[in-house]
Amino acid sequence: MAPVLESERLRQRLPSGPWSDLQVLDRVESTNAVLSADPRPWRVVIANFQTAGRGRLDRQWQAPEGTSIALSASMPLPADTARWGWVPLLVGVAVRRALRRLTQLDVGLKWPNDVLICTASGSWRKVGGILCEAVAGATPMVVIGIGLNVWQKEQELPSDAATSLFLNGVCVDRETLIVQILNELVEVENAWHTTVLDNEYRNSCVTVGQFVKVSSAQAGDVNGVAVDIDELGRLVLDQDGERVPHSVGDIVHVRPAPPSDGLPGQVPSRARPADRARFVDQIEEQLLGSPRTLRRAEVSALAGVDETFSRNLWRALGFANARDDDVVFNQQDVEAVKAMVAMVRSGLLTEQTAIGIARAVGRSTDRMAMWLLQLISDMMLADEGFEVDTTRAGDVAERMVQVSEEVVPLVEYVTRRNIANSIARMVADAEPDSHVGVVRTVGFADLVNFTRRVRSMSERDLALLVIRFESLVSDVVALAGGAIVKTVGDEVLFTHRTVAGATQIAFDLVEAVERDPLLQRIRVGMATGRVLARQGDVYGNTVNRASRLTGHAAPGEVLVDGDTAEVLRRIEGIDVFDVGPVTLAGVGDVRAAAVSRTGSHTHTHADPQSADDESPTSATQEEPTS
Repeated sequence: MAPVLESERLRQRLPSGPWSDLQVLDRVESTNAVLSADPRPWRVVIANFQTAGRGRLDRQWQAPEGTSIALSASMPLPADTARWGWVPLLVGVAVRRALRRLTQLDVGLKWPNDVLICTASGSWRKVGGILCEAVAGATPMVVIGIGLNVWQKEQELPSDAATSLFLNGVCVDRETLIVQILNELVEVENAWHTTVLDNEYRNSCVTVGQFVKVSSAQAGDVNGVAVDIDELGRLVLDQDGERVPHSVGDIVHVRPAPPSDGLPGQVPSRARPADRARFVDQIEEQLLGSPRTLRRAEVSALAGVDETFSRNLWRALGFANARDDDVVFNQQDVEAVKAMVAMVRSGLLTEQTAIGIARAVGRSTDRMAMWLLQLISDMMLADEGFEVDTTRAGDVAERMVQVSEEVVPLVEYVTRRNIANSIARMVADAEPDSHVGVVRTVGFADLVNFTRRVRSMSERDLALLVIRFESLVSDVVALAGGAIVKTVGDEVLFTHRTVAGATQIAFDLVEAVERDPLLQRIRVGMATGRVLARQGDVYGNTVNRASRLTGHAAPGEVLVDGDTAEVLRRIEGIDVFDVGPVTLAGVGDVRAAAVSRTGSHTHTHADPQSADDESPTSATQEEPTS
């Protein structure tokens, strides 16, 4: 028999927090009944043995003494009653988190109140259940009952559909589980009045995406495909093309509908997004080559480095912060840490530089990964209205995995090529004053009336516009031998080593955008002078002048500062029209000129700052914006 639970020992293991009123009872009919009789907030009742435990619809739940967890906790309900339907679902998130942190099991949630484990055979079996009961009062509260099978053997389980942690190779004491569950409940309660955890539940819910049978006293049996959890926490079924929500209160049970019910079966080669958490884990394992098996301390020990360095490296790479007991790392993480540590210990890099390199790689590859996935998604779903359901998301994910096998070597090659190009530019720029920056012509290009147009566009059309703009800019800048520093929606910042090259980019952008019916008009501001290049961005007065000049340029116009204009006057085929001094916010008065290819411009400058026209909102570059 497992050790008897004791109140004092549990209190000592809980951090300072709300669970000060904790009571362990040796024998009780129902922990929920005890709490409901005296529903004070943040109270916990735990039973060593529960004689009349119950689940939803008053189903009985019993287990041999010392083999399970039977606890109830009272917590304040969200002030917004529209969130109440989510409470039992998010309690499931807390229990799943606790199990995931303490074990390596594949844990899923079955709507609305079951906690499941994917067994070695690949089948989902119930390991626990949740019963939430609202309690009226001055402060509305919920009494949460949680039952979890821990040490039961096969013959001690109520049905073949059930399992226990022990039967899945997990030996963990009940006290540790209880402490972890209570800690996770506090974290979830802090956020359950918002929607931030809703997608975590959806991604963990094995019901969504399945063909199911819903039985209710009102409507009898209903067959359909579970397609979503709505904003009220209801299960949404696709019933013959109609989406019908089913609330927690009117569902007797949900089971996969057998093929005899006339519903098509699914036999996928891997877990599909219906088992979302498992599906994502399998995709990650295929991409990284091994499953998550390590905690942070284990990674640090295997890499031979202190935990502070590995934590800083993980953050610099841009990955979500992991708690010390999270099993989220694998051997690939160990090798990555080893590689960075080796460069530091050999003297090739300082620790600060190594962290900076990690940050540069993390930021650039994160954006690249999102961009690639969007392109694959657009390619596959263009003929289907770009709608993404769980099946299509799975198809896109698997195609992305296939593409990545070819793209990763390409990324390595392009990275090496870009490093070579950067070295070449650095050598070419080397001069006595290079420590205070290098001379560049800087250009800002801004789509006209972008904000106004966005108000009348769908999100899909907006995404297409931004992608079109970024693609056009990339082609034009690359063709002229320039460099894109960054793009921000409707605006691009580019540089070139020569005034002539930057001006070619500006003219080509204006002409290309005007030929594109989706983009329509653009304006460009340019300035020449020293810039300070740091972490992929550029800074300094030259950047500020170019940014502010863009705001004074008319639609379709290229407006440059005096230094740039003087160089362009000596280049054949370019017309330079003096605009006179303009006052730039944060910069002061600057001589400006409108420039164009000979014969293509009337030289009529209308300052949009004084007209009823939208001007860009570029910030000055005194601080990093990347």
